[in-house]
Amino acid sequence: MSQVEALITPSVLRWARERAGFSLSQAATKLKRSQEEIIAWESGEKRPTITQARNASELYKRPLAVFYLPEPPIDFDTLRDFRKLPNEDIRMFNKELLDVIRTAYEHQHWVKEFLREEGVSSLSFVGTATLHDNPKSVAEQILNAFEISPDEQCKTQSRYYALKLWIRKVESKGVYIFRGGNIDLNSCRGFVLSDNVAPFIYLNSDDAYAAMMFTLIHELAHLWLNLSGVSNLNSIGTFVTLEDSNIEMFCNQVASETLIYSERFETELNKLSTTMKIEDRIERISRIFKVSEEAIARKMLQYGNISNKKYEELRQYYQIRWDDLKRIREEKEKERDGGPSFYVTKLSHNGYLYTQTVIGAYLSGKVSGRDASSLLGVKLNHFSKLAAQAGIQLWN
Repeated sequence: MSQVEALITPSVLRWARERAGFSLSQAATKLKRSQEEIIAWESGEKRPTITQARNASELYKRPLAVFYLPEPPIDFDTLRDFRKLPNEDIRMFNKELLDVIRTAYEHQHWVKEFLREEGVSSLSFVGTATLHDNPKSVAEQILNAFEISPDEQCKTQSRYYALKLWIRKVESKGVYIFRGGNIDLNSCRGFVLSDNVAPFIYLNSDDAYAAMMFTLIHELAHLWLNLSGVSNLNSIGTFVTLEDSNIEMFCNQVASETLIYSERFETELNKLSTTMKIEDRIERISRIFKVSEEAIARKMLQYGNISNKKYEELRQYYQIRWDDLKRIREEKEKERDGGPSFYVTKLSHNGYLYTQTVIGAYLSGKVSGRDASSLLGVKLNHFSKLAAQAGIQLWN
């Protein structure tokens, strides 16, 4: 049987490899075949054996039956790439990021169908803005839509609680937020799948709390523009197109106006002596607004308080400092036993609102236990602990 040729469709095999994020050389190495042989399979010059096709299906995370389809199936749309990257070699989405995007699309598809059957209304704010709008006006719309006052953010205990406040408020209005790590921050800090019924936002949990909060508002600005895409939020430099650059600068400005509202920023800045080092002034103001120092530096750049050169110096310094801090934290975590519980991690990866939606559908008999388990990636006998973590009471 192992030597029997698999009558697969070459174009589907190539599609599966590319969708999985593997280059020809990477696939050849993983499958322990030559690159020339992979090319021959994908061109139709040769056919893999059934065993080889099965190995490819496991590597590409596709059912073997997919390879026998007459043409590549309709999969998730390729997200618009708003990232500013140093070279073209890393512009292709890596496998880890593709897996996260695919999962988000699958979750979104189920939620959309479920909410439509439930008669849930569309979200009124999606697609209401254009690049011609004043970023400050859009920021005010965001604050109003999610019922957050600027003072409420400043009064939180820390950046962690400020992020928690925003996630809770945004999800309460029907925007699905989920987090996950193990993706290079330079590759992706966040992405959004825009939709007027079930928009999904991903935040890279390897980032700092304040940075995740800025990314969240940046992606909300994308929702106001009704533009799906992947961002890494490097604000100064060359993007793929001028249009992409304009979109990202607009979303950054909206995020800045939302989190660091101008009137109080000017007031707090004027309170500080001009003889104080710029780094100290930035640090002081960042603690007031519960945002990152980089966000305040970007605001100062916008106001003309610092030059582009100074901003870039500060941005690089903050990045190096964060990398060092992150490395120290990771080393300490390795020394400690345990870590976040399975349920805390799973809840973060799935998101509170998504978890509540799926468990709610299960409790109301709208989905079976098997389907709910598959949607959450959690065995049915673990539902009670996951539900408790999400604040859901399974049974009276």
